[in-house]
Amino acid sequence: MVLLHSLSTLHEIEKTLSKSALLFFGIAYVAGFLSYLILIRQHSLGRELIFFILIMTWGGDAGAYYVGRALGKHKLAPRVSPNKTIEGALGGLGIGFLGGAAAKLSFLPFFSWGDLIALSLLLGVFGQLGDLVESMLKRSAGVKDSSALVPAHGGLFDKLDSIAFAAPLLYYYLILFKS
Repeated sequence: MVLLHSLSTLHEIEKTLSKSALLFFGIAYVAGFLSYLILIRQHSLGRELIFFILIMTWGGDAGAYYVGRALGKHKLAPRVSPNKTIEGALGGLGIGFLGGAAAKLSFLPFFSWGDLIALSLLLGVFGQLGDLVESMLKRSAGVKDSSALVPAHGGLFDKLDSIAFAAPLLYYYLILFKS
């Protein structure tokens, strides 16, 4: 389909390969990673697990932002995302853990405290890596925000980039340790 789209919108044949590859990569990246949410949803606790991953990643994002703004001194990845700090990243892990603990205590007793610690680290670190990867891709494309759909939040994909990297990890964690 990507190639048929390229054929139907052909303007500069010299750029067809790179534009088609970019379009294909974008579709595969988003659909491939986020499709794990569908697999997670099929679990007997699927709704709770989806809510858990949202709490962990969005809570971690918010925690990283606010802790980084308040205490951040050491840059995390200045070429990729100049405002992110190590202190913010650690704050994001802490807030993500607190959100996960609240989820465990209120609606996911399915997870042990050991599971919660492991998942806080895994989802927190990979969620932040997903955010950095998306920032890297935006910078390489010369784009600040992935869209203006969600004002003051950097675009819709900025709300999904952490989830895109965390969802496969949660899915495989469930398969390996909780089946």
